[in-house]
Amino acid sequence: MSVQDYLSAVKIGKKEYHACVNKGTYPYLPVLEDIIDENSIDREVSLGSDQIPLRLVVGTCTAGRTTAFADNFMPILDWGTEFSAKWASLSDSQVNEGIRDDIKVYEYMNKFYIEEGNKRVSVMRAVDAAYIPAIVTRILPKRTEEKDNLIYYEFVDFYNVAHTNEIWFS
Repeated sequence: MSVQDYLSAVKIGKKEYHACVNKGTYPYLPVLEDIIDENSIDREVSLGSDQIPLRLVVGTCTAGRTTAFADNFMPILDWGTEFSAKWASLSDSQVNEGIRDDIKVYEYMNKFYIEEGNKRVSVMRAVDAAYIPAIVTRILPKRTEEKDNLIYYEFVDFYNVAHTNEIWFS
């Protein structure tokens, strides 16, 4: 069954990939190290283990695995690769046992970037899961007077009290 699950996910991934190419947008996962630079970071804060909304998982930390996925985390590599076999095995495991290990993520501006667990996110997205367990490290940007920065720090203050990522301020 996992082969069929993988092929179904690849079909969705390739459709998204081609849609992005046709729109002239980047068809792969965004890479956090391309988005921020060391000089814009104030500090990192460990938030520990949490259930994070999959809809807020948007990219990966490094470029290493980004081209294996379309920008919706669906795989785009053909069947027969080591990657596809691991994805299919993980899909079977998720159905039989669930996801047991937390993924590792960085949260930046209330979006999550995967350090470890890209295939787990992909499998969970393929089954339309809403949340995934994660070890979260928050990257706090330096404070500025820019609107997005001000909104983000309002969110951080709220999060420190409510511990939820479900509300975003305007």
